[in-house]
Amino acid sequence: MLTILLQPKSHKPLYQQIAHAITQEIACGHLQPKEKLPSRRALAAHLQVSIITVQTAYEQLVSEGYLFTKPRCGYFVDPDVHLFAHMPPKRAIPVSHEKTTSADWITFSTRGVDLEQFPFSTWAKLSRQVLSVQAQTLLQSLPSMGLYALRAAIADHLWAFRDIQTTPEQILVGAGTEVLLGILVQLLGASKRFAVEDPGYHKGKLTLRSSGASVIGIPMDAQGISMEALEKNGVSVALVTPSHQFPTGIIMPVRRRAALLEWATAQPGRYIIEDDFDSELRFQGKPLPAIFSMDTHGCVIYLNTFARTLAPSLRIGYAVLPVSLAKQYQTTLSFYSSTVPSFEQYTLVHFLKEGHLEHHLNRMKKVYRQRQRLLKSILCKHPLAPYIQMMGEEAGLHLLLAVHLDCTENELIQAAQAAHITISGISAYYDAYYNGQANTPNYIVLGYASLNTEQLTTGFQRLLDAWVYFLPHEVQRKISYENSN
Repeated sequence: MLTILLQPKSHKPLYQQIAHAITQEIACGHLQPKEKLPSRRALAAHLQVSIITVQTAYEQLVSEGYLFTKPRCGYFVDPDVHLFAHMPPKRAIPVSHEKTTSADWITFSTRGVDLEQFPFSTWAKLSRQVLSVQAQTLLQSLPSMGLYALRAAIADHLWAFRDIQTTPEQILVGAGTEVLLGILVQLLGASKRFAVEDPGYHKGKLTLRSSGASVIGIPMDAQGISMEALEKNGVSVALVTPSHQFPTGIIMPVRRRAALLEWATAQPGRYIIEDDFDSELRFQGKPLPAIFSMDTHGCVIYLNTFARTLAPSLRIGYAVLPVSLAKQYQTTLSFYSSTVPSFEQYTLVHFLKEGHLEHHLNRMKKVYRQRQRLLKSILCKHPLAPYIQMMGEEAGLHLLLAVHLDCTENELIQAAQAAHITISGISAYYDAYYNGQANTPNYIVLGYASLNTEQLTTGFQRLLDAWVYFLPHEVQRKISYENSN
């Protein structure tokens, strides 16, 4: 059983104290990948807190990527937790002598969102409304592709926000991107060769492979996935994130999108899976047209999720299928039950139809943009400003830091860990071994959405201070002299 020393009088909520303690157990190796955690009831009894407190802590760690759930089995350490661990550096990194505790640990996770901004009161009101008005229908089974009213509401949302014309009959609702990708492998055929962006979304690659598909990583260039490499590798399906590539932040220009469509239509049986996972969270200008809206041959599958705009734990995503594939699904795979509970689907219908999602998106874009500006202002005032370039500010919930210092990626990460900061380098997102190139900067992937203003300020300042060690010696001497005077 986990032994966690809680401080009831602390300003930090109990669920956050529990979450921090579990991350420390993972970081120290006391909890291994795929290891099962105590049940909510057992841990709550052991710590003498409510079950809701433990559940909230577990759900926060799920959203941050440390844990995952299995239906009716409980919570487990995420198998990809090794992405947060790195080899020790080749040279010693100075360790801060300031007093730090596990509560000081800050994780710049790319998987979380700001859960404190979730519209709990609105969602609770709509949930009560669903329970009182549709109590009987909640017990009925749903169509395989999901509640028709929800698919209709999603179609209206896509038309309003992405200029995508589709019908409810083309929309497949599923419990997150991983579930939908697994279904798409069955629909398209595991015998096809799938291309993924390299670097790219790690779980997408794992999901495709675990579904039996042959997967190959295709390198990126300045405009997105390399068309030359795509042609050479004999793939039939390309999984891409054109609106805001993860983790590089590249926004695919219209010309490259058109070239990708030309590739798909050049041979029968080729498809593009367009993962538009955070297109609603764009801070500068209007989003470029979705590839799906440019498609006239029925070769693009549009994929999106509410995990980034609402909360990861809702586990509601959707795919928009070409008409031919929607008919094929009804013929071959409609025996599957809907993977999203009816209660959440009915609630989301009201949330979309009554304009709450639009209001929430507008508010969150302001919140996240302010946090980006905060990080930028901290960097501008720091001695490291000339050595670090902040990239990918146009959209999404992470930034890319190009670090021009005489050190390796692992040394940057190890220095951060010594300061109780968890970050990821871009090498963690490559399909093959990544060794970088000579005379190029190291790239650090910095997620900021799940941290509040105080955590961002403290964490980013501490991170930059930890990297001062890698500055040229003459610059360090100058800084020391200025600080002493």
